[in-house]
Amino acid sequence: MMKKREKSAREKLSRLQCVCALLGLIVTVAAIAVLARSAFADHRPPDLTVLPQALRPVGAGWALEVKVLNNGDMTAAAVEIEGEADGEKSGATLDYVPGHGEKRATLVFSSEEKPRARVRITGWSDP
Repeated sequence: MMKKREKSAREKLSRLQCVCALLGLIVTVAAIAVLARSAFADHRPPDLTVLPQALRPVGAGWALEVKVLNNGDMTAAAVEIEGEADGEKSGATLDYVPGHGEKRATLVFSSEEKPRARVRITGWSDP
């Protein structure tokens, strides 16, 4: 009677081990497939777009919030943003904008009247 219980416990343990080993194999193969696909895929360079968002008054004038979108696959580092309104320039630098991601920045203008600012990306570097 005792031997049957020991044998049954060993069989259950080995089945559980087989299921865990199979799950581990599936996860490992999936991870290798994702990494291989990423390694051999063509990566598009950064494709940056800057979009003006909200313009609000602040103590020093006006603050223009902008959103920078990256439609490329690769990350852009040290992204330089420039805004111009009524001859006054303002700038900001984003540390990075990830591939298929977005970041926000704020440009400040000292004019008393609500400015009509134009914004653009002046450059970036590879990380």
